[in-house]
Amino acid sequence: MQATARFCRDNVQLQFHRLCLGTLAVSLACSAAGAGLGELKRDTEKKAAESRPQKQKVYSNDVHSAFGSGTYPSASSASGSGFMSDFWGWLIAAPFKYRSNDPNARMNAEGKEGWATEGTIYRPMHESGDVIEPYARVDLNYQYIDSANQAFDGRLELGYKALAFYARTTAYQEDDADPLDQTINQYYGALRYGFRWPNLFPGSAEIALGLGVAQQHGDLSDDHSVAVTLPIKYYPTDWLGFEFRPAWYEADYSGYVFDIGDYDISASVGYKYVHLRVGYRLLYFSNSENGHYNNGPYTGLTINY
Repeated sequence: MQATARFCRDNVQLQFHRLCLGTLAVSLACSAAGAGLGELKRDTEKKAAESRPQKQKVYSNDVHSAFGSGTYPSASSASGSGFMSDFWGWLIAAPFKYRSNDPNARMNAEGKEGWATEGTIYRPMHESGDVIEPYARVDLNYQYIDSANQAFDGRLELGYKALAFYARTTAYQEDDADPLDQTINQYYGALRYGFRWPNLFPGSAEIALGLGVAQQHGDLSDDHSVAVTLPIKYYPTDWLGFEFRPAWYEADYSGYVFDIGDYDISASVGYKYVHLRVGYRLLYFSNSENGHYNNGPYTGLTINY
């Protein structure tokens, strides 16, 4: 009986890993050619010209811009009933309901050191080099968009237990007959929640909620706005990981304010302090002609401490 249960569990884990890898592979393989800064400039100028008589901000109501249209979670929404209100309450309160350095904390059933028990869920003890709730992390990425467009991306994470600070800067370049440059800087204060839940899934995970500001600077836009991010990490093993880092903000391009969804999905291989990363990133502009811009695959290096 135990052998059969172990076989079923291992088979489910294998299928789950294949699903994660397959999802990332399909995202990369099925992506269309990237739309660079030149196309973004033409489309945003056209949209601005069409909307100029109205002289007002127009927000999309589609799913991509829900976070950019003023529907941010608030304290008042948390007092309601239903799944979402319960979720926001859990996400904000849960990190403060434990002591990860409690000397009386028991280790988990696998004998893994560095994880304190909290019922059937285990919390990180914050050892140096951990990918979950790291003390410090640096990402350096290069993104290929098309033959004339590229991006250089850097990200910094500093944190202690549930509290963290995120900073990210991305420099987009179009080296064409009419060269263009656009830089997007993002800064967030965040609450993060890392955990193991062996009864539900293998490995470890982390979910965070960040609130901050996004700054635009360059040939297409000079603007800033409130920004929200909801990054998710999942590491089924110590050497393999998957991450989804969405962010939502807005910016004035050519006199028209667009809601922007910044979507980044990646996989990494490595151990402890160093990981090699491959991923795909795109910017979704609400109400724009093409929709997605500066989209393309990227490769990079991640250093954790």
